[in-house]
Amino acid sequence: MANQSKSDFLGLNDFEKQFAKNLDRLETDPDYAKDLVAEHVGNPITLGPLVIAPEEWAEKQVKRAAAAASEWEKNVLRPRRDPLKAAIAAAPKRAEKVRESLDKKKWEKAMAKVDEDMMYAVIRKRGATAFRSGVEDRKEKVLARAKELQPMVAALKATIQAMPDVTDADREKRMLAGRRGMIAIGEKRLGV
Repeated sequence: MANQSKSDFLGLNDFEKQFAKNLDRLETDPDYAKDLVAEHVGNPITLGPLVIAPEEWAEKQVKRAAAAASEWEKNVLRPRRDPLKAAIAAAPKRAEKVRESLDKKKWEKAMAKVDEDMMYAVIRKRGATAFRSGVEDRKEKVLARAKELQPMVAALKATIQAMPDVTDADREKRMLAGRRGMIAIGEKRLGV
């Protein structure tokens, strides 16, 4: 049993093979695809499709999510476990998922599917007010970050101002020092 894959152990190998074939068939057999999503007239009743139409699916999802907004807020404000401790405890899982994502180029594949027209339509619909309110709602977070960064950035500026500033080479060194200093500040903040 040690040599068996998890899928094989669970008896899913046949399923995985058949499902892969069916996914391939969707791309090559338009009748198969149509049949999967069509209603089937029966006697005495008409059977609905295996999966509802995309328009109905989207409408239901949006309607139910919007109706659950206050329930979401209530539950977010009374978590069942400490969310920060849970996030830290999940670090190994996150690292594994990031490695998997990089190996499989998931981000690149997802970006290739982005519909720019749709993206800009949503931006236009939400408008500047959505951006403005998002920033304004985070003012305390921005203030906390600024309080943390201010003394470190001041120390960086003082260090750079003490550097020579006569030649182009001096100014290049100052520019590089600024970049390296900001990287060091970021690492210090994260405890790296």
